[in-house]
Amino acid sequence: FFLMNMTAQTIGNYLSAAHRYLETLQCDPIDILDPHSTGKSKRYHPFLGQQLADCRAWSRPRQKKEPYTTDMFDALDVEFKQSSDPLLCYLGKSFAVYDWARLGIFTGFRVTEYAQARLPKGTKFLLVPTSAFVPAEYRGTPLAFIPADFRFYDTHHRLVSHDFVHQRHLQREVREVEIRWRYDKSAHNFVIRRFGITGHPIFDPVDAAVSIVHRRNLLHVPSAFPLGVWSTTGKTYRFLKDTEVRDVMQHAVDIAYPDPNHYMRLHRHLVLPHSNRVTAAVCLQKGGASNDEIAFKLRWHPTSVPTYLRDCFQGVGDLLETTITGVMKMSLS
Repeated sequence: FFLMNMTAQTIGNYLSAAHRYLETLQCDPIDILDPHSTGKSKRYHPFLGQQLADCRAWSRPRQKKEPYTTDMFDALDVEFKQSSDPLLCYLGKSFAVYDWARLGIFTGFRVTEYAQARLPKGTKFLLVPTSAFVPAEYRGTPLAFIPADFRFYDTHHRLVSHDFVHQRHLQREVREVEIRWRYDKSAHNFVIRRFGITGHPIFDPVDAAVSIVHRRNLLHVPSAFPLGVWSTTGKTYRFLKDTEVRDVMQHAVDIAYPDPNHYMRLHRHLVLPHSNRVTAAVCLQKGGASNDEIAFKLRWHPTSVPTYLRDCFQGVGDLLETTITGVMKMSLS
């Protein structure tokens, strides 16, 4: 059962790891390679090679994730404006997801960079392992963004304190957000991306980032804790979870597309936390970006780009497409 749900690459990695483990355990070489293959062309024993080849050729393809759309964000925005308690609405789960989603379509966030996924029992949020293989200064630190990872600059390129960033933003004095990616197991530790203000009421990375930080300030979340929080009372807070992101954005599909036969309603189950990355990729591609450019902006491997773009919904909305493409072209590496 487990093998049927793995890719050929994953099975091959497990096979190589098991091979090395058994050789170490037995202090004796174990040959899993074809004796007739040599040098760089070495390959697995024909039996093993055939299993992996069959897996590549005949395994069931995974359904492609669908992107977020302009209509979904507009529908959530209308719903928020109808709330009888604007403050609690702003502090709540749906608005928190909305902020991270509208920022994520510019940044291509992975869900664990702002929310908690597969959280071990008894833990508040995911941490970098305390293994000896991890540099000492990063052991036990949050995987998700913390306040120090978001920096804001004003019209004169001066740093703006988080304590005053909301007020300065209301005065239209905050022009740029700089985001530093945290230590993780990927090859993109401490990558920095900068995003400028767009002035759009929804699709503005600076506005979304300010809103995220302001919510954290109102809830008095400690500076060493993740930024992805929300509250039902305004007095206590909870850390955002991946399932909550999924549920809110699938709800956005329902209210944006009341016709049950609409494409997005029929593929509602494919609107997932990862959809922000698909959205950014679709917009960049439609804006003329190459696969290499998309991969650089979203911190992917170039070979992953076609996988995300194939067969997904292309009607993200002209405004969303134009805004993301423009910001991505201007953002600094």
